[in-house]
Amino acid sequence: MLDQESYINDLLQRFNVADCNVVATPADPNQKLTKEMCPNTNEERKQMESVPYRELVGSLQYLAQSTRPDICFAVNMVSQFCQNPGKAHWTAAKRILRYLKGTKAMKLTYSKDSEEAFVDYSDADAGNDPDTRRSITGYVFKQAGGAISWSCRKQATVALSTMEAEYMAVSAATQEAMWWRGLREELHGVSEAVQIRCDNLSAVHLAKKEVGYSPRSKHIDIRHHFVREKLAQNR
Repeated sequence: MLDQESYINDLLQRFNVADCNVVATPADPNQKLTKEMCPNTNEERKQMESVPYRELVGSLQYLAQSTRPDICFAVNMVSQFCQNPGKAHWTAAKRILRYLKGTKAMKLTYSKDSEEAFVDYSDADAGNDPDTRRSITGYVFKQAGGAISWSCRKQATVALSTMEAEYMAVSAATQEAMWWRGLREELHGVSEAVQIRCDNLSAVHLAKKEVGYSPRSKHIDIRHHFVREKLAQNR
């Protein structure tokens, strides 16, 4: 088992929220952070100068990358405003601490007796960013009953449909899967296809070439179509 409960306790003390009320989710599902929430006047910027926003976000990023994939999405959101954070962004960052207070004992648990195959789950939130309308890619790889690799990041281009956003997420997951397959083969001599699970049927059909020419998919960048090649090779 892996956890960082002691580190979380230190964060709660450092940012003076040890006595805060806990919340059930790391991010408010009814709020979207935007650039419009950033300070627009010198007075507003001066008020935020004393706020340790970058320090908190950096600490949360370390935690999200180490043992807490459940806060990756929320941390990804608040990290986009480190240059000029506003009060709403600061409140959102502190909300993550409130969530962590209630879940600090959560652990990544692995078992040698787990029968779960090496598998990846990929997903995308289409057009989630209100400023750029870019989608968010997320994936998590599991082995021995626990998460071993995860990522949450904004896509490089604007997806024109939910199918395209999901397909780009599968593309990113496939690149990670190829690295893990190579590592497993080098360490253990295991050479088997990696399962990648996607919840969008159109993206699955596109990856498997079960759909032909379509005005909705012809524009998709060729770099994402290597998913098809790997499927054809049963990689």
